[in-house]
Amino acid sequence: METKEQPANEPNGDLVEAFKTMIKNADAFSQFLDMIPYGIEIFAPDGTLVFANRAECEEMNVADPGEAIGHYNILRDPVVLDVLGQRENIERAFKEGTVSTSDIIRIPYEDLTARYSRKDEDFRNVKFQTVTIFPLKDEAQGITYTAMIFFTVNTYKGKTEITKAQEYMNKNWLEEYDADRIAQEVNLSPYHFSRLFKQHTNETPFDYYKRIKIKKLKEKLCDLNLSIAEAFAACGINYKGRYVQFFKETVGMSPSKYREEIFRTK
Repeated sequence: METKEQPANEPNGDLVEAFKTMIKNADAFSQFLDMIPYGIEIFAPDGTLVFANRAECEEMNVADPGEAIGHYNILRDPVVLDVLGQRENIERAFKEGTVSTSDIIRIPYEDLTARYSRKDEDFRNVKFQTVTIFPLKDEAQGITYTAMIFFTVNTYKGKTEITKAQEYMNKNWLEEYDADRIAQEVNLSPYHFSRLFKQHTNETPFDYYKRIKIKKLKEKLCDLNLSIAEAFAACGINYKGRYVQFFKETVGMSPSKYREEIFRTK
């Protein structure tokens, strides 16, 4: 079971320029793409997929990328165009140039993997991404390919019931922790859910929920417009309650000390 969170900094212009330079050497270009930790797909001008790098195949739990390469066409995919609401961005990118999306998009893994066979049918991958789309041009400035870099903000890999529970807790983190409610959301008994969650993540559901709360609290403590008590309240936490101790145990210092350290180092 893996839960991956990445920092919110997207691929920069230097990476795009490297794409444009290295495409002149096909072998070097393919090796370069496979070394990049971001998911990357390359499309022909008509929208046909011609390449998917190693990171993208790993993220998508792909058994054989050859099933989609040469067959899948993004300009004919109603999931990407309409379910994800990317029709305007993608069509504009294929015609005009670079497009970056700033919105974090939940990728409907179940629909997208219909184009591939999965390496492990029991595992599910839920991704929240932003994407940069840009053309690769020849010397005459004609568009030879269109590249897409997928920047993953959060990834949940694992058994379906566990990833659904993690999604639910991340979405409803302001609510009080309710083990029965979460178990109901994933169609398991509370006992079975708790045991399964611990088995696949090495932590209890409540520990996972606490980590979300502490992460959100750390973000609020960076806002000097809020007092420490107000930062707690913004996270639905009582400043005099048990989360002060949870914070100390997790971060290694008190909330007030954490705030001091953050702004001392800036």
